[in-house]
Amino acid sequence: MEVWPDRWKGLPEDLPVGKKIVQAMHPFVLAMVEEGLARSTINRHMTNLWLLGGEIISRMHHESELADLSGHELLCRFVDAEGGPYSRHLSTEAEQRAFDGTCRKLHRFLQPVRNGVDK
Repeated sequence: MEVWPDRWKGLPEDLPVGKKIVQAMHPFVLAMVEEGLARSTINRHMTNLWLLGGEIISRMHHESELADLSGHELLCRFVDAEGGPYSRHLSTEAEQRAFDGTCRKLHRFLQPVRNGVDK
């Protein structure tokens, strides 16, 4: 994940935003490991997180105000209970459904109150 911001960047100003996104995603990945998910499942989610970060960076080029948001705010802006944004890199409905599944899981993780306990 540490190299993702550099790989996502199209412009130099993308790098700090990419770093904020990765920093916000990191606790989610750790939670999946702690949850005991299979390596293949975590890898699938990681691929989808990579796509999500790239989509956020791409959209930031058209919505410059996104650069001012925190990593958590960016993730919350792009994922919800329905899934994530359309990803231009996915070619099948099955791939988009898997991507949306990761985004829904991330959305649940990012909620301020889970299981009646504040984060």
